[in-house]
Amino acid sequence: MEHPTNLFTELLQVALGTRDQMSRCPSSSEWEAMYREARRHCVVGVCLQALQKDDGQWGVDNGIPLDLKLKWIGKGERISDTNHELNQQCKKLSDKLTASGYWNCILKGQGIALLYPNPYWRESGDIDIWVRGNRNSLVEMTRRISGRKEAVTYHHTSFHVFPDTVVELHFTPSWFFNPFRNRRLQRWFNTHYEVRTDTEFPIPTTAFNTLYILQHIYRHIFDDGIGLRQIIDYYYVLKENRGETIPDLKRFGLLPFARGLMWMMQQTLGLPKEWMIAVPDERLGEWLRNEILQAGNFGHNDHRFEGIERHTRTERFNWHIRQVLRRCRLFPSESLWEIPWRSGQFLWRLCHGYLG
Repeated sequence: MEHPTNLFTELLQVALGTRDQMSRCPSSSEWEAMYREARRHCVVGVCLQALQKDDGQWGVDNGIPLDLKLKWIGKGERISDTNHELNQQCKKLSDKLTASGYWNCILKGQGIALLYPNPYWRESGDIDIWVRGNRNSLVEMTRRISGRKEAVTYHHTSFHVFPDTVVELHFTPSWFFNPFRNRRLQRWFNTHYEVRTDTEFPIPTTAFNTLYILQHIYRHIFDDGIGLRQIIDYYYVLKENRGETIPDLKRFGLLPFARGLMWMMQQTLGLPKEWMIAVPDERLGEWLRNEILQAGNFGHNDHRFEGIERHTRTERFNWHIRQVLRRCRLFPSESLWEIPWRSGQFLWRLCHGYLG
């Protein structure tokens, strides 16, 4: 699959403010292609920021067809409506848990959206809430309240408290396959859980997100892929951070990945050098760009995954082994621990009745 057109990259950069204007006026077909790419990566709302650059208007000389312009605006309004509803649900859920004595904060999406120029134009997903406490007690609490026995993984379980919104209750924000790095990461989470108090609901500090969102992106490279929406999230985290001190990336094995991501973000989003947390690495950055642009939002548009769920368990396992080997030359430590981790977690979930 080819990269999105240079025009789409330019559109993103105009939206983020790292470019003043596009190099030329796109044709109608090019606008259609850019809209499809924006949909694929769930950044339709972000791109609206570019279309409003012309003195706050939609612009009459940018070549965008009227019907597409109206569709784009309509999509943006629906995104905004959804975000208003999700924010209300985040506050309601957080307040109830706090009143019941549970420390909590909203992770990722709805919290990161607050860093955007227009928080309501970030396309939302589900609600991720981190609740500190004993895993077994938290599982029992979610099952008692929801009346449902959901599957439980190392880091979260589903929590059915709203009819049309998926809530994932996290016991820990994330993890590594490598058990030694995972131990360091969990210790770091257990000592760095300060929250911001200037927001409608509790969210992590920017210092926390500078490490956490980086690790979250890294994590999804090993799972179902990652799209530009999450990369743009990190752009706004770095913009807020502005070169402040972050944890030693070498200690968490994230330095090579961070270097590749900095190059990818510089090339695709125009990330300023002064915001970077590592020296860019073109070789790994080019690989990351291919992965991210091909996968789309969480890998939902990646042709490499098509039909895999219809294969037998053995075929899926063999396919997964091939994916591990493909990544092994770039991330050997994490890749080599993946199969032992997954096998151990399956047995642990089976023994505890956590398979759902």
